[in-house]
Amino acid sequence: MLKSLLDGYSALPGRYDELLAAPGKPRPQWEAFLRGLDAPGRARISDTLALTESQIREQGITYNVYNDAKGIQRPWEVDPLPLILGADEWEHIEAAIAQRADLLNRVLADIYGPQELLRSGAIPPPVIFGHRGFLHPVLGTRPPGGLHLLQYAADLARSPNGHWWVVSDRTQAPSGAGYALENRLVVSRVFPQLFRQLPVQHLASFFEAFRDALLNLAPRGDGPPLIALLTPGPYNETYFEHTLLARYLGFTLVEGTDLTVRDDRVWLKTIDGLRRVHAIVRRQDDDYCDPLELRSDSALGVPGLTDCARRGNVLLANALGSGVLESGALLGYLPKLSRRLLREELLMPSVATWWLGEPAALADAWRRLDKLIVKPLERSADEPPVFAADLTSAQREELRARVTERPHRYVAQEWVHVSQAPVLERGDRESFAARTVGLRVFAVATPNGWRVMPGGLTRVAGNIHSRVIAMQRGGRSKDTWVLSDGPVNSAFTLLTSTVSPEDLAASRPAVASRSAENLFWFGRYAERCEATLRLLRAALTESVDVTVDPASGPPPAALLAARLGLIDGPDAGAPALLAAATARDGAMHAHLDQLARVAFTLRDRMSTDHWRTLNQLTRHPVFRRPATLPQALLYLDRAITATMTASGFVLDGMMRGIGWRFLSIGRRLERVATLCGALQVAIDEGAAHGLDWLLDLADSTVSYRSRYPVAPEWLPVLDMLVRDETNPRSLAFQVKGLTEFVAKLEVTHGRFASDLLTPAQSALHALRADDLRPESVALRRLLGQLQRGAFELSDRLSLKFFAHAEPRSVMSLVA
Repeated sequence: MLKSLLDGYSALPGRYDELLAAPGKPRPQWEAFLRGLDAPGRARISDTLALTESQIREQGITYNVYNDAKGIQRPWEVDPLPLILGADEWEHIEAAIAQRADLLNRVLADIYGPQELLRSGAIPPPVIFGHRGFLHPVLGTRPPGGLHLLQYAADLARSPNGHWWVVSDRTQAPSGAGYALENRLVVSRVFPQLFRQLPVQHLASFFEAFRDALLNLAPRGDGPPLIALLTPGPYNETYFEHTLLARYLGFTLVEGTDLTVRDDRVWLKTIDGLRRVHAIVRRQDDDYCDPLELRSDSALGVPGLTDCARRGNVLLANALGSGVLESGALLGYLPKLSRRLLREELLMPSVATWWLGEPAALADAWRRLDKLIVKPLERSADEPPVFAADLTSAQREELRARVTERPHRYVAQEWVHVSQAPVLERGDRESFAARTVGLRVFAVATPNGWRVMPGGLTRVAGNIHSRVIAMQRGGRSKDTWVLSDGPVNSAFTLLTSTVSPEDLAASRPAVASRSAENLFWFGRYAERCEATLRLLRAALTESVDVTVDPASGPPPAALLAARLGLIDGPDAGAPALLAAATARDGAMHAHLDQLARVAFTLRDRMSTDHWRTLNQLTRHPVFRRPATLPQALLYLDRAITATMTASGFVLDGMMRGIGWRFLSIGRRLERVATLCGALQVAIDEGAAHGLDWLLDLADSTVSYRSRYPVAPEWLPVLDMLVRDETNPRSLAFQVKGLTEFVAKLEVTHGRFASDLLTPAQSALHALRADDLRPESVALRRLLGQLQRGAFELSDRLSLKFFAHAEPRSVMSLVA
């Protein structure tokens, strides 16, 4: 098998090949991996690819490419073949990255402190002051512990002679460490035996070092230390990584609106009140972090955050203003800065870079233009890098005019033919193919110096012709295996070995108001999806039932579907119901989209199994092409099973905290509203079509048959669905549960809804057996009032806990 994989694989001219030292001869660090890959009994490569894709899809690993039709649903792409680096080679990379991070932290401290480097000309002032990443409001700020950089990333590329160069520095809000972790989890499951056999260094200790550094450096006071991870929100391209890191490290995932500044400190707005935030790992750009002092049009930031940081009352990783170090113009000055600040030579050079703001550099660059890439000082999607060799004479003149007009805004970099590595490709047969790769490595500051992740995020060009490696341009990624020259401690975990009384207090998570609202609506949407699935199944079944007399009018399930807006009218027939159930623009897909959107904001609170179940539900292949009636019914059966499974995760897998309570309230409110509507339709239409559909909609068919040995009749059906508190689908059961949940909330948050629920329970208890008939005025009045009251209770919850406002007027659940 191995020979067939390597057939046709060869190094591109003028490039370093990560796999082969010579044609047909693997490098030493690859030999053991290839032997294991070729071992008897190994799965076929197609199975390996399928397993990788399945894990990514089921775990919902995503990366949002802006303007991509898939949006936040675009799967993260991982090539199962790792990039393998030897221990000796990694030792040099590790030392170079730690040195560079230390150097850049010192440079940043000077830029926002004494500015001696600028005064002496070691850094030309226009390089700093002309970069939009320089923030005047941050001048004079000294972060807790004196560290402006707590996390750092560098993009590396290997030149044709095998040496590593730094292409760019990532200092503002470096991303990718979470994806590197996820790649490790995926690939180590694809090749479990190879991963165990090779001495691959593990990643957990790196993340532990980062968490411990934040805890050690964060200011104290106002309770146990709370670390928040600040995200721009679910539409950011790396939102999945934010949720992964928050869950893995035990941080609280927040958006800007979750935080507020009071008394010169940052606080998290929770259901239980304000809680002090001591450290913030930010995943949004500097200028968006504070609309008060930085970018006034930002809706993502926290007003007053800059002043809190200036006073040292909150630790920011990284400090505001660190984006200025990402200027490409700085690369050329780092060797001299290293000798000046560290008294050392730079261990790893940057790719040759000219800041075109210097006339001599501009003239020199234009003499060697064919070998250069010209790009703006700051990364911009509107002005991508230009490969000068590709330009016509007219285009060169246009570029020169644009650069000459504002030369200080541009840099030129040497165009290096970076290394290639093998990827697994599908075609007529599976094989290895060569692709350009780059490596992003990560470092964190600790009390004992900089700690470098033993691995990193290997990024892969989208195709063989790509010269720019960018995930936003459709690239792929790889796991990075760094081999150890000694035993690997595979038992290490982020879990601590002891728990103190203080840890018990700190372990009770704060529930942000936004998170509680999302949990509430997750409960409502989950219940709405299940009810819609059951209703469409009942309506489709009725539409093809040959025993039904057409003269009796539209089936009640179709009437309810029309009333809920699932179809245009009750006479629309089977084609309309089929489209509502399985069409991409149908009602069912719209409901699942709502569920998926709110679920995506709760990734840090959902188990992997829970998310996998929801992911399978929302991405079912039935929506990809027109479905037949049997296919639709089969899908509805399986989808209902999936929703029941997801409900089981909520029932058995979630801690009974306040978040679970809000989710459960949402489910029960939606169930009240839906069941009331269904009962109203059933009562209006009588029993001409029978009551089986109603029992199926309420998932009470088995309960009814086990209790009553007769066909469904009004008295027992209404008793079971309205008054029976032992039936988890009845109205009485929902109202009883809502009363208990609200009572617990009112103990700690004051009265807000018991005046709605107490009369509701009394009215249900007062309902007599004589009222359990379609013509009962008392029953009709009760159903209408319960349904309206459910919506009123939803509004009160929103005003009390989510909008933090009191309603001007209220109405009783039961008049």
